[in-house]
Amino acid sequence: MHIMKCKTEEDYEKFAIFFLQNRNMFDDMYPILETLGSLSIMIEETNLLLFYNIQQEVIAAASYTLGLREDHFKSKEIVFIDCALLKKEYQNSRSFVNGFSQMLKHILEEHRDVKEVQFYAYRHHEYIHRLYKKFAKIIGDSEGYFGIQDIFSVEFEKLMQFIEGFYKKSENQKN
Repeated sequence: MHIMKCKTEEDYEKFAIFFLQNRNMFDDMYPILETLGSLSIMIEETNLLLFYNIQQEVIAAASYTLGLREDHFKSKEIVFIDCALLKKEYQNSRSFVNGFSQMLKHILEEHRDVKEVQFYAYRHHEYIHRLYKKFAKIIGDSEGYFGIQDIFSVEFEKLMQFIEGFYKKSENQKN
């Protein structure tokens, strides 16, 4: 798996197509008009990333902002992961950790001042919610399109250590 930041019209088109094809990962009933509205905001306000497999197929996509919308993106030491989608056939611990690690390294390369990572998870997505609680704390909640979402926060270094430790552990179990 390798990562690439969207820069060209073709990149944005690939992101949009992947997002539209995989929008049901958020909820089975994600209406197309709402999806297009979300996509428009992401393209305008966030950094978009595409993840490719060895065959150069898009297998995941993510978006993040430097700073928070609530404070008009002033807090440059906070990165907010706005969206992350991974194709169903790649939804496993190894792909999650590999992709998350690459994304964090990419963010750090572009934004050296980042100290904190924030993201959200809908409460009804129990698996993801439990996973995030292993390495981040809940700092608030908000009403999202699909229900209540908890906002998670973790220090950037602590998250990197967790991800790297998890990766090494899975490599040892594989051998």
